[in-house]
Amino acid sequence: MPAYLLITVIWISLALSIFLGAYALFRGQSTKKNYLILMQAMISTFLFGYILELISNNKEEAYLGLKIMDVSSSFLSVFVFFFVADFCNVKIRPVIIKILMLSVPSLLAVFMWTGDLHLLIYRGCYFTLELNHHIDFSPGPLYFLTNLYPLFCLVLCLALLIHQMFKWKNKYRKQLLILLICIAVPLLGDFFYYIAFVSGMNKYQFYFTPFSLVIMSFLLYLGIMRFNIFEIISMATSTAMEHIKEGFVLIDEHNNYLYSNPAAIVIIPGISKVTRGDSIFLAEGWPDELGDLKRESVEFSVKENGPKYFRASINPVFSKGQNLKAKIILIADITDSVNLMKELESAAYIDSLTGLYNRKHFLKLATVDIERAIRMNQTIYTGMLDLDFFKKVNDTYGHAAGDLILKATAGIIHNTIRSYDLLGRFGGEEFVLLCTDLEPSEAFTLMERIRENMEDSITVYEGVEIKITCSIGLAKFDRNDSLESAIKNADEALYVAKNSGRNQVQLYRSPT
Repeated sequence: MPAYLLITVIWISLALSIFLGAYALFRGQSTKKNYLILMQAMISTFLFGYILELISNNKEEAYLGLKIMDVSSSFLSVFVFFFVADFCNVKIRPVIIKILMLSVPSLLAVFMWTGDLHLLIYRGCYFTLELNHHIDFSPGPLYFLTNLYPLFCLVLCLALLIHQMFKWKNKYRKQLLILLICIAVPLLGDFFYYIAFVSGMNKYQFYFTPFSLVIMSFLLYLGIMRFNIFEIISMATSTAMEHIKEGFVLIDEHNNYLYSNPAAIVIIPGISKVTRGDSIFLAEGWPDELGDLKRESVEFSVKENGPKYFRASINPVFSKGQNLKAKIILIADITDSVNLMKELESAAYIDSLTGLYNRKHFLKLATVDIERAIRMNQTIYTGMLDLDFFKKVNDTYGHAAGDLILKATAGIIHNTIRSYDLLGRFGGEEFVLLCTDLEPSEAFTLMERIRENMEDSITVYEGVEIKITCSIGLAKFDRNDSLESAIKNADEALYVAKNSGRNQVQLYRSPT
């Protein structure tokens, strides 16, 4: 190849490498772009060193270009490995591994640029006018060790990619294949160079590496610009942060799994067993509410280790042509909000002390029960219960004892009545009941059973046994009654029970 044509090809490759690095820098939105930028920087540095050697006029200029190529190719192989590991979602831990891998090219840089240490790599260098390079050399004792290191890193990359080929599914294997070819080209180029060099077949020390990097840059260009195989410019990866509290799941347009962060795996552990390209619905424990992924927002709960509540927002990601490319599922923990809402709702209709319906909510539910009973031609009874001498309990033992009595009373009434009878705390020590579909004798017997259970009960407070009775007024609901008048009638019957000696049930009798 004529010298000017060779230089032209290298310049074009250098420009392409710089373009890819700049494109990733300004358009990339994932962590993978960082290693790709470093890769392109080293490729550009290597090609610059090669151009410097090609246009050199003396040994010093040519040797400077050789040193630049050696150091940059050594760093390049490490950054390629970091990129491949990140692409395959393999975390390199601990960090000391990265430091050790970078230490070899760092030591090479020290040897090449410090005093006579370069003689450990190159025992002697000679200026020449060969077409593809302008310097010959005699290898030093560390030449093969330092120059075989890039081959070692690239072999690790290939092993990792081949291993990943058996795990990823569908079109994502194509991504691995293209990346594998990109790495195999310089690997084979360097391998054949060293084989030829050691065997003496490469008499003129022909460099394969610059040409393999030209091919690699071209394949990377096609992969990124046409297939977007490295997802360098994917908006879907912009929010895939490792340390956010919200769960993050990235799937493609066919609902196949791409990526998830640790928070998502904590919420839905089954995600960790799904491999790239598998349907996300294969994840064990995937919520039924997320079965179609067509709604913008879905709420679901997880019952393991206590109920927890989550809200999942599904955000589509479109290409420039408005084609669906991916979906982002963000999962936020709303347990505290849901529990707070339940507490607020409960406070609106539940008496906090006894756990019964409060007066307002009892009246609301009683209205519905009365309307239904009237339609079904059922009898309706209202009852009012009041504790006897309750003030004396508070005065003697304190309000804490009184609260304990009220809780016990609520439990006794609740356990005595039928499951569909309505019970509420009307206020103070008064309780109200609504019972339907009972004969007069049955209604009276039910109230009497409540009274007897109260009379037989004992409440222990600070070692003291407290007994208390109750008085009950019962009123039958007539067609001309309203809920308010029915409760008033039961209250009048309660008044009669109080004045008649307490601890008894009185049935309301109309004055007319």
